[in-house]
Parts: sequence; C-alpha cells; structure tokens
Amino acid sequence: MDEILKHGVFWINGNLTAINSTLLILLLAVGAVLSLLIFYLAWHNLATRTWTPILCLAGFLIPLIVHGDGNILKSLIIGYIFIIAGASFSVQALRFS
Repeated sequence: MDEILKHGVFWINGNLTAINSTLLILLLAVGAVLSLLIFYLAWHNLATRTWTPILCLAGFLIPLIVHGDGNILKSLIIGYIFIIAGASFSVQALRFS
C-alpha cells in the first residue's frame, strides 16, 4: 500500500527503453493504420483534402520507433500530443469543408 501511495496508481518508470506491452504495441499499430486510412479517404475527396491525419500517424509511430536516448515515457507523451493535435485539427478540417 505504501508503494501505491508513494508513486501513484499509474506510475510508470521513465527509464524504460522499449515497450513491453503487446496490447500497447497493437493499439499503436491499429491507430497508425486507421489514421493512414482516414488520410487516404479524405485525400480522394477534393472538398475534404487535408494533411492533418498525418499528424496522428506520426503520433502513433513515434513510440514504436527506437530513439537514441531510450526514454520511452517521453516518446509516449510526445506521441500523444501529436495524436490529440492531429485528431482535433482533422475533425475541424473535415467538418468545415
């Protein structure tokens, strides 16, 4: 109980060098494929042509790529920022066109 109170319930070690969770790898890969599919479908319609789903694709791929510093927590945070920004800009671009 003291360890949970000390670090919190969702405490993640920031010195991890690789993603060990198969579920997380699968979710990131499915997200990358879906964002690429959204880009493909939006690109064929001239009225909704936008590059913003590529931000989501980059966000899903950043944690899967091996980095020089090896800090997986930092790459997950940067990836999630890209995903949130790309998704919000994609929705706005597709809604107003």
